[in-house]
Amino acid sequence: MLKNLRSYFLTSLASLITVVAFTGVSPQSMWIFYEPDIPESLK
Repeated sequence: MLKNLRSYFLTSLASLITVVAFTGVSPQSMWIFYEPDIPESLK
């Protein structure tokens, strides 16, 4: 019983930490959405 409770607690904690980590990253700071401005000399 204690082993199941410990496993459930650790799984829940890992899920909570993952959700907090993903919500803490704003979309503007994600590298996949980063699109730098093209200098005028290259246009």
